Amino acid sequence: MRILVVDDVAVVRMVISRALTRAGYEVVEASSGEEALGLLETERVDILLSDVWMPGSGGLALIHKARSINPSLAVVAMSGGSPQTSLAGSLDDAEAAGAMVTLMKPIDPEELQTAMKDALHCIGKDLP
Repeated sequence: MRILVVDDVAVVRMVISRALTRAGYEVVEASSGEEALGLLETERVDILLSDVWMPGSGGLALIHKARSINPSLAVVAMSGGSPQTSLAGSLDDAEAAGAMVTLMKPIDPEELQTAMKDALHCIGKDLP
């Protein structure tokens, strides 16, 4: 399974990518919604794992556009909240945009694994 990890904070991408790689996933990274959209148009991706609040078009727009590009894409949103919105509000917004599963930052590795399995299950796929 191939996961696209999108977060504007490099250390967050690195920590999440390492945890997913150790768990046997293939990982591709993007630092912005715009970069992620480019990858989604050219790369095979099974799961999109995106931060909700990022500079530029942001995670909510990315999730909405990604689901229109590939309706069968599993989408997981993560957030630590923002100055304008509570954590719960951020995750509710992500679900409204098309996320199937949401995670609160900081992310526990076991919760990350469960989220990937749950997202795949939502689109009718399971881990081999």
